[in-house]
Amino acid sequence: MTTPSPIDLSEADSPRHPRLEVITDLQTEVSKVAFPLDLPDAPELRELRERVLTQLGARLLPRLRRADAPAVVVLGGSSGVGKSTLLNSLLGEEVSDAGVLRPTTRRAVVAVHPDDAASLVGQPLADLADVRTHPAVPAGLALLDAPDLNSVHADNRSLAAQLLETADLWVFVTTAARYGDALPWRLLTEANARGISTAVVLNRVPARVLGPVRKDLLSRLDGLGLGEAPLFLVPDAGPHEGTLPGDLVTELDAWLDLVADRHRAAGVVRRTTRGVWAALREQLLVLAAGADDQAEAAAALRDLAVA
Repeated sequence: MTTPSPIDLSEADSPRHPRLEVITDLQTEVSKVAFPLDLPDAPELRELRERVLTQLGARLLPRLRRADAPAVVVLGGSSGVGKSTLLNSLLGEEVSDAGVLRPTTRRAVVAVHPDDAASLVGQPLADLADVRTHPAVPAGLALLDAPDLNSVHADNRSLAAQLLETADLWVFVTTAARYGDALPWRLLTEANARGISTAVVLNRVPARVLGPVRKDLLSRLDGLGLGEAPLFLVPDAGPHEGTLPGDLVTELDAWLDLVADRHRAAGVVRRTTRGVWAALREQLLVLAAGADDQAEAAAALRDLAVA
């Protein structure tokens, strides 16, 4: 397999950032919106409200306050696909718990280069994840090991979804046994629609199924409009403890080094922020319409009560 190309900076034209105070005011107003009546669309509206608040509070505002913060690379996927082991292997040392106990990632871990640690102080990401500094992390990137998207624990699922909202780049980790899971594909579709840059790691691939699985995975990605997303294959290392042999993650490691280039990392951030801002307008319109429906329903109930 040829080494995937780094993300092209030319695709990341600088967006027009709203002023800090405008986003702060918007966050305040959205936080006041509630959907107390159990109308048919209320659960979806409540979920959307939380997503919007996460985008505002954990992504847009931190970027406006600290433009020098590293690009956030989220390792996300279903349970048992080896996200924690992959992060540890990239760094050559265990920084995130890995093992047979599920879920291994009970608390998110974000690894940053020591030179970038100060830029995360006081940032929402530092509240959502344990910050670990390590010299093997490419400067300019924050590598985040997220909880399982399909965790049996609701809090973990919620945190995983929150962390994906903070991502500048989502590295979707899957295996030959798990790549057909529906939930990650739904989230990939949403991430692509919002302009989040994406790469895919097919982990623990047995040699006997490599050909057909790779072909099917590429077909699925192409069907989502992600045919250009970098794809990395990590062969099955068999039973082992600790990190993977370094040669198994060489291509992914080299690609992350390319992405971490100051100009390319800034381009990833700009492109994703542009996508988030574009989607935000439509999301706010949906919330506003839902709030109007709630107000009308409440008025109708009041009329019935006094009739």
